[in-house]
Amino acid sequence: MITVFNFHLKWRALMDRAISFWMVIPMFYLQFIYGVKIRVTGDPIEADEPAIIIMNHRTRLDWLYFKLALWRVNPWLMTTYRIALKELVKHVPGIGFGMQFMQYIFLKRDMNVDFPRMDKAIEYYSESKQSYQVLMFPEGTDKTSYTTRKSNEYAQRNGLLELKHVLYPRTNGFIHLLNKMKQHNYISYIYDVTVAYPKDVVQNETDLVLKGKVSSTIHYDVKKIPISDLPTSELDLNKWLLDVWFEKEQKLNQYYSELVKNRRRFKPSGKARTWIKDNWFQNFVKIFGFFFWVSVVGIWCYHMTFLIFVRIQFLWLLSNYAYIYIRYGGIDQLIYQRWEQWASRNKVHVI
Repeated sequence: MITVFNFHLKWRALMDRAISFWMVIPMFYLQFIYGVKIRVTGDPIEADEPAIIIMNHRTRLDWLYFKLALWRVNPWLMTTYRIALKELVKHVPGIGFGMQFMQYIFLKRDMNVDFPRMDKAIEYYSESKQSYQVLMFPEGTDKTSYTTRKSNEYAQRNGLLELKHVLYPRTNGFIHLLNKMKQHNYISYIYDVTVAYPKDVVQNETDLVLKGKVSSTIHYDVKKIPISDLPTSELDLNKWLLDVWFEKEQKLNQYYSELVKNRRRFKPSGKARTWIKDNWFQNFVKIFGFFFWVSVVGIWCYHMTFLIFVRIQFLWLLSNYAYIYIRYGGIDQLIYQRWEQWASRNKVHVI
């Protein structure tokens, strides 16, 4: 007999694929309209193994560009990719709605709030029988003149070197997330990703949405680290993460030392693989997906002009979303609550 609990597992897998297919819209715009070019080197990211992805946070658009990189390495990563990011993005119309359905981890930069949210997310991920790769930015914020100054003040107070290309990471969140995933036996690797912008940097969403500006080229280098290679104590993990960031600084120093921007390249890590272009099928899916969703939305909007039923349906969906937002704090929180109820009712304990 199919229980509500088991039905939710199937629903979760279906929703991961449906929302990921919807995300081809921004990828289509970035690649075919704005002409963004991506180059990825290093180790492949495994879609069937749970992991943490750590990356330096150069701009507020890093998470969006990174979807292009994941698609290039393996399109199935789009269904297993999760982000720990600022709660503000949750409230953005459209894309925030999709992020809630995908159960992203929304953070307020308050440990008393963020740690329980991480715990709930990892418990849900591990019990849903899906292998997710969680992207987090240990620096906690993007690199600007202000955050660079604050990072350097921290370095001066603690007798550390001032960093030019990255900010000092905040280790508490990373260590908590790592320990929680280890507690649930839900992590196989850490992926250390270094991102660089060889030509131009577009810092935030305002430039993208209002001015139509994007970074023309983004380079990524991926280093795969087995979880068994990490230290176990929190003190040693703190030092390990700092060492990773010092290595990033050196890698970026070498990268930007090339004065000719078109020649800037990373020295590939690990297996030294290089992904420069999407294959024809990856491009076909992006193009097909874009026109599919444009057609669906266009047809729906057209019918709204003369079909009262479609108008009522729209108002009903909008009112339901507003109710969920007010009552539960978002679709993600409603899903968590229902999941806990169903799991308890069916007395299912997934290890």
